[in-house]
Amino acid sequence: MHQVQLTTPAGACEILVGELLSSRLQMLEQEPVLMIDENVLVQHHDLFEPFRSVIIPSGESYKTLQTVEALYRELVTLETDRSTLMVGVGGGLATDVAGFVASTFLRGTPFGFISTTLLGQVDASIGGKNGVNLDGYKNMVGNIRQPSFVWCDLSLLGTLENREYVSGIAEVIKYGLIWDIPFMDFLEESMEALLKQELSVLEHVVTTSAAIKTDVVQKDEKESDLRKILNFGHTIGHAIERHKGVLHGEAVAVGMVLAARLSHLQGLLTASEVDRVERLALSAGLPVRMKLDPEEIYQNIRKDKKKSGEDVHFVLLKGLGNTIIRPIPLPELKSIVYDLC
Repeated sequence: MHQVQLTTPAGACEILVGELLSSRLQMLEQEPVLMIDENVLVQHHDLFEPFRSVIIPSGESYKTLQTVEALYRELVTLETDRSTLMVGVGGGLATDVAGFVASTFLRGTPFGFISTTLLGQVDASIGGKNGVNLDGYKNMVGNIRQPSFVWCDLSLLGTLENREYVSGIAEVIKYGLIWDIPFMDFLEESMEALLKQELSVLEHVVTTSAAIKTDVVQKDEKESDLRKILNFGHTIGHAIERHKGVLHGEAVAVGMVLAARLSHLQGLLTASEVDRVERLALSAGLPVRMKLDPEEIYQNIRKDKKKSGEDVHFVLLKGLGNTIIRPIPLPELKSIVYDLC
């Protein structure tokens, strides 16, 4: 088992990476209430059935304030109070929703996460961002509050569909591109083993990803500056994700490639470096291109929460392993989107 400690002025979070971590629920000092993804409960019924729980419906269409309200009412029915420990169980959608519910219900209750997907373990469950979508736009309503723990249970990843598992690798690749070239080198060398979920490689990948995100978050919890680099590939990615049937990691992979191409157009990245970004994504089985409507993508980006006034702040690569955030005026952005798409 590996441990990563995240400490901010607002609180501390212990991140554990290993197998069979879900069994630690039975060792908690108080009985928790689980807020659990409905599919996870079906797949791991024996593991989680003994605990009081409320169900989070599966699917991005349920990441809404209506779902939050329904969960509030169920918690009232269970007679929970401010001391009740809430544990969000599932992938990124479940932990985003559970964290938002726990941090706002009764003005805040203690909570932690059991992350059951690769995407959740390397990104969504770490860092304290909680929230829901609004009218289909990603994470427009939310807050930042750290869970007290995140358990990345690698033994649960074997039940994921391959496409969903591969989707999580997009966020892993992101860390190499923006922060850690040796980690990028490792991914290029070990991608086949990662796709096979070889334990030693998987442990290293999840632990390193968690450590990189923790390092960034500890320096800038509220996303006033440095933490914005974690949005690399997400500005265009979120716009793509509004297309039905596209997974988050798939959209981010295409978004990262387009952001790399934009970095090249801005004179920040060489053509060979752009090719390297594409090859790494392709080696994981991720898409690097999609048939996109540039006007639709542009209109979606205009509504992105990273927009500031008449500019959209784009995270670009200034060489591999380094980033720069550039404000791009909307008229210029429209021309760029049409060129890229």
